[in-house]
Amino acid sequence: MTLSKKQHRGPVRLALTGGIGSGKSSAMSMLVARGVPCLDADSIVHGLLEQSEVKEQVAARLGIGPPAAGEEGRRQLAAAVFGDEAKLRALEEIMFPPVRSRIAGWFEDPRVASAPLAAVEMPLLFESGMEDLFDGVVLITAPVAVRRARAAGRRSGADFERRSSRQLPETEKRSRAHIVFENIGSLRQMEEFVQGLVERFQPGGKQ
Repeated sequence: MTLSKKQHRGPVRLALTGGIGSGKSSAMSMLVARGVPCLDADSIVHGLLEQSEVKEQVAARLGIGPPAAGEEGRRQLAAAVFGDEAKLRALEEIMFPPVRSRIAGWFEDPRVASAPLAAVEMPLLFESGMEDLFDGVVLITAPVAVRRARAAGRRSGADFERRSSRQLPETEKRSRAHIVFENIGSLRQMEEFVQGLVERFQPGGKQ
């Protein structure tokens, strides 16, 4: 797919996505180290879930008690929607609109708007239908066995499968992304990819 900046002021707006264990967070850290303004969509979700009005809305729609604070509350929500498509959709209907609004507002922040490039790490980019917020999509990918092995130290196999089941197949993500990086090599190779990405979107870069 061809990446081209849409009609808006400010930086080229990239979405960075990928499955669990793909290495997208490492790529985002490398962008940050190179001075690129970056935002983690999961951090927006976490912040929203700490707001009392959001907790009350979630509890009412899902028919559960108000989620606890922090990681414990997020585990409660994961358990509540696991295997229940209706509850999952209800949760997404609550969370996606304010996440979208926060991302759009972030791009307008003067500190972001003055940069040549800005990126948002967004695991559920395609699933949330927020592709239109961005000029391009960068997919960090790897074979499922590799991703499962990388994630093994952070989450159980069951959790890996549950979270992966919420996401589109890698083949479809590839077809919808503008730039794809197959993360099966060294960190040095990812560093080179990220450096090339940053240089590409500097003034005068070949986009």
